[in-house]
Amino acid sequence: MSKSRLFLYILSSFIAGVATGSFREIPISVIWTGFIAGLALAAARGFKNKKWVWGVLLIVFFIGIFRFEQVAQDRPDLVRWLGRDLYFTGVIWQDPDLAETSQRLKVKISSVGGVKISQPFFVLVTLRKYPAYKFGDEVKINGRLKEPENYEDFDYREYLAKEDVFATSFFPQAEKLGERKGGYIKLGLADVKNSFENKIGQILPEPYAAYLKGLLLGEKKSLPPDLIENLQKSGTSHLVVLSGYNITLVGRFFLFLLSLALVPFFISFWIATSGIILFVLATGASASAVRAAIMGILVLLAQKEGRVYGITNALVLAASLMVWQNPRILRFDAGFQLSFLATIGLVYLAPRLENFIDQKKNLFISSKKSAESGLGLKKILLETVSAQIMVLPLLIFLFGRVSLISPLTNMLILATVPYAMGIGFIGGLTGFISIILAQIIGWLVWIILAYQIKVVEIFGGLPGVSLELGRWAIMPVIILYVSVFVYWFRRQR
Repeated sequence: MSKSRLFLYILSSFIAGVATGSFREIPISVIWTGFIAGLALAAARGFKNKKWVWGVLLIVFFIGIFRFEQVAQDRPDLVRWLGRDLYFTGVIWQDPDLAETSQRLKVKISSVGGVKISQPFFVLVTLRKYPAYKFGDEVKINGRLKEPENYEDFDYREYLAKEDVFATSFFPQAEKLGERKGGYIKLGLADVKNSFENKIGQILPEPYAAYLKGLLLGEKKSLPPDLIENLQKSGTSHLVVLSGYNITLVGRFFLFLLSLALVPFFISFWIATSGIILFVLATGASASAVRAAIMGILVLLAQKEGRVYGITNALVLAASLMVWQNPRILRFDAGFQLSFLATIGLVYLAPRLENFIDQKKNLFISSKKSAESGLGLKKILLETVSAQIMVLPLLIFLFGRVSLISPLTNMLILATVPYAMGIGFIGGLTGFISIILAQIIGWLVWIILAYQIKVVEIFGGLPGVSLELGRWAIMPVIILYVSVFVYWFRRQR
């Protein structure tokens, strides 16, 4: 077994252990038993025999379980405060999540009842929409703390825990005490993001500005309810989720512009990577944006290097480091899951589909020309289908529904998404220099956005385009996928 393959198996074993721990609480005695059994298995097989690898994989598997249990038990002790009416002060730690009539604030509590606490903790506070608050505001909350309650089919408690939130407070009395208390770096990034959003609002009317913010920032708070519903029915709601696929499109747009200027691909890659980093900084550099950027850069790296095993290890290593830092994202962060699955589709499935089709017949654009441009029609369509195939089981599991027209709608829209994101991003940046010039660019991106929204409205408004299947539908889909994978693997052998 090669070192590269062994490295991949070890990382995959760790991720499998974290996944196991996220679905079922494993007693510490079982973890230690498994760890010792792995040591015994490795020693019994002998280090000259390659079968010792099974012992190592078993050890790493239980390390993954232990890591999840370690983080799951690292919770602040809030028992003495839960269910009581009291007042506490803290700082709003991220931009408020706005709804139609309310706002939700993630508040980092530093004192309770006027007494400073040694271990600050986060509370999710739900307030009426006005007065408006923003990141960095210091607030005083007078209300009741409650432990988050799970829904029948959703572990809401662990979903909040992935953001280190372990208590909630619904519609308490709130008072603003100060501003700009969140740390200079976070405040600076938040200022950049808010300024960038304001520039988009100045160069585009609604709902196009809100839709572009969804494409670029994953912001859905200002999207009209009817547009959100049509996005779900047409199977295009993933467009307004900040994922590695969306950020890959930004990188591809930079590659496309540089290819028109006849810049060599090696130089274009580093410029596009720098563009992605700039994009992440402009969007506030949230944890989800950073994770998505890593996935997006890995896709560009796969194109640059063209080495499947090297990229496989890099992809799994990146996922392992993210999961080690926050094990809960593996199960409870849809953005991370969509990024990882879509990246797999782009890196592995798309090239195989392209090779398969090229063997059967020639399409509109030759493979050579598509590879040179980086944004050829055939390439975009194949990558769209590949990403959709990989994320379909997850979308069914998350939403319990499937859109019958999703492939068609995505093909009609996704070919234009790189241009919308790229031109929109450049327009927002240009707004810092000249609003007049940015508005000219805004007219260009408006044409693309108007087309996309119209397609979403037309297909989302058709009757019977979305089937409510329930989560049970995930099982036959997984069986189908496994069957296809086994068939393909045997043919490769």
